[in-house]
Amino acid sequence: MENKKKNMLLVITLFTLIILVFGATYAYFVAQTGNAQSANINVTANTTDSLMFSVGKDLSLNVTQENFGEGAGNVSDATTAKATLIANNKTNAASYNYYLYLFVGKNEFVYTTEERTPEILLQVTRPDGTVLTSLEGLNYVTVGDTSGFDITTRKGLVTIANSKLIEVLESNTEHKTEEEWQVGIAFVNLDSNQQENTGKQFNAQLKIQQEELIYNIGSVCKGQNMAECIKENYELDSSIYYHSEILANGAGDNSYRYAGAHDTVKNFVCFGTDAETCPNDNLYRIIGVFDNGVKLIKYDYATKEQLGTGGDYSQETDPSTTYYKGSQSKISTYYWNNVNTSNSKANWNESRLNTVNLNGTYLNNLGSVWTNKIATTTWNVGGMSAANGREKDAKTAYDYEVGANKTNKTYEAKIGLMYLSDYYYGALPNHWTKPGCDNTSGGETRDYRIAVNENWMYMGYVEWTISPSTDTTNYAFGVSTTGLVSNGIVFSVGAVRPTFNLVPSVELASGTGTKADPYRIS
Repeated sequence: MENKKKNMLLVITLFTLIILVFGATYAYFVAQTGNAQSANINVTANTTDSLMFSVGKDLSLNVTQENFGEGAGNVSDATTAKATLIANNKTNAASYNYYLYLFVGKNEFVYTTEERTPEILLQVTRPDGTVLTSLEGLNYVTVGDTSGFDITTRKGLVTIANSKLIEVLESNTEHKTEEEWQVGIAFVNLDSNQQENTGKQFNAQLKIQQEELIYNIGSVCKGQNMAECIKENYELDSSIYYHSEILANGAGDNSYRYAGAHDTVKNFVCFGTDAETCPNDNLYRIIGVFDNGVKLIKYDYATKEQLGTGGDYSQETDPSTTYYKGSQSKISTYYWNNVNTSNSKANWNESRLNTVNLNGTYLNNLGSVWTNKIATTTWNVGGMSAANGREKDAKTAYDYEVGANKTNKTYEAKIGLMYLSDYYYGALPNHWTKPGCDNTSGGETRDYRIAVNENWMYMGYVEWTISPSTDTTNYAFGVSTTGLVSNGIVFSVGAVRPTFNLVPSVELASGTGTKADPYRIS
């Protein structure tokens, strides 16, 4: 009997234990599979802060005959960006940093006055209600009764808030901080003829995030075909201009060309070496993308060690410390063509600078690995008259040099020199209507001498282009020390910057395009 009681007690005990275990297991099961949002709140609220971002609509301008005209006022648009920080309920305090950017994806607007009076202004109001008046790389101006940052021709990324601190203090009873930025753009009515901007497009969007935004040609195009990626993403770089038919005073050849000041255009490429730090002699710059190829020009002048002392070599000379932008103590100079001394003609096909120095010594010194990355190019070497080449504007020079009115005389080779029109289009667009040379009184303020600080292709020493001057049989175009477009006798001397096109298959491997961190190719 006693044994039966013990057995019964054991059964009851085991049954109770089973119920308890089952109940605990079931409860645990419910807790793990219950409402996920609630579970997250219960588990993490004491240790986790919440930082959230939101932006309003994209910004755009649409200037038409109906909404813009004399006395009609400005055309404007506005949006907002908000950062919201909620502190955890354990410390009731939190602090973070964030970034706010304006990305201008499309901007077809131009300056319509000779004075380049700002026409599109960016206006920013901070979360505390004060007006932002200082941004790196932009000028804060007042036009009429409207103030803001001049972004008339700006493309790409503008940093509005750089690592901005947002915090919730322990004394904040709501444990929450909101910061809202107000951002607007205004197309200013100058009450002058702004017809050139009618129908143009401007589109931009705000980007607000915790991480710094790395958004440029180098980051986007890494590992991709260099030419195609630059064309597809040219709007990321405000220095690249798409020369479509609608680009005012542009080449109209659907090229993508770099233009702007010497120290601001990020178009450096390291070519001819894999050294970790790119030597000065291996630095090149991108003129642009033409068809499917990237066109490079040597950053500094070629040395006698690179081009050789045979062929059309002359001598080394001292550069002017006033004008020269490079780093060489001596400049190697070459004749354009001196094969027949004073009887030499402006024939590129017989130039020893071409055949011996550029496409001989220079090419051989690069080595096969690098020369295989250079495309054989059909160079237009017919030239043009001085009236069309140096006395008119960029578009005229382009048309007569390589465009619709060119002389059908060509030369095939890997290495050449820059076209005169390459030099013209290296300047900012407001200079494209200027002549290369104006010999009248005060002409230095009206020709390309005034453009030297806004033309990255200007290097500050006398140098040759590939184009003959057809007014006489022995003249070729060049660029003078002051930035003036000149034409000189082919058996006089000038500096040389080798120019060539990369094969279409070249990829962008790394780099940001600065002189210190040039693009690397593969």
